[in-house]
Amino acid sequence: MSPAKKRPRRNSRQSSRTSDAARRIAEDPVKGIRLNRFLAEQGLGSRRSCDAMVLEGSVAVDGKPVLEPGFRVKPEHKVSVDGEPVKIVGRIYYMFHKPSGVLCTDSPRENRPRVADLIRPLISERVFTVGRLDEDTSGLLLLTNDGDFSELISHPRHGIWKTYEALVSGAVDAEVMRKMKAGVYLDGKKVVPKKLHVVRRTRTTTRIEVVLGEGVNREVRRLFARFGFNVKRLIRVRVGNLGLKGLRKGGLRPLTLEERDALVSLANK
Repeated sequence: MSPAKKRPRRNSRQSSRTSDAARRIAEDPVKGIRLNRFLAEQGLGSRRSCDAMVLEGSVAVDGKPVLEPGFRVKPEHKVSVDGEPVKIVGRIYYMFHKPSGVLCTDSPRENRPRVADLIRPLISERVFTVGRLDEDTSGLLLLTNDGDFSELISHPRHGIWKTYEALVSGAVDAEVMRKMKAGVYLDGKKVVPKKLHVVRRTRTTTRIEVVLGEGVNREVRRLFARFGFNVKRLIRVRVGNLGLKGLRKGGLRPLTLEERDALVSLANK
């Protein structure tokens, strides 16, 4: 791998808790688990990014490069990424109040502020964001090293709804609201709000609560733009039943077991 693509160094301080991956390997040592899933469960990224990591030749098993994401990892195998051994870690889950102007990217070539830069002094283990918020959007962002949890919460097919508060330029009247509630097509996918509610309307702005679950890039801003409205400020206030209350901008706290399980219980399995 070229120096430009070198991944950030993983923190050597690892949790002593037994991970789901370790337990599954122990329970079924003959079959093992898929390599991409093993990597995701060690906090190296989503399942998709771990696929890419394998396919680009960054992953080795027992010192030999493996290019097949479906390779089965067994108890006797030693897995490494870019020559660094992958250690078994426990699952961790955090909620973070992302400020506006901060990027959800791990690219080491990015010079603008990143979520990774803000949380690095606060979390010893390596984590990644569950989905993304665009640079100009603030609000609730989940962080984890659990690839299965990330997929469950972020993929639209599992039905975990996200709630936003949008401050829109102009007075959005009832007729426009009716049309928006009927949905629009974005990137070939119909985006239909689960809820669209005016919180406050003035002569120059409208504050609207929007609940969406399709996962289309910049879907809230593009929804309003389709009807000629510019979003001045956008905040994600809730993921599923988990809200921002009590968490200041830039603040971070771990999820309780009850909060994590409550989120997972909402998913369409």
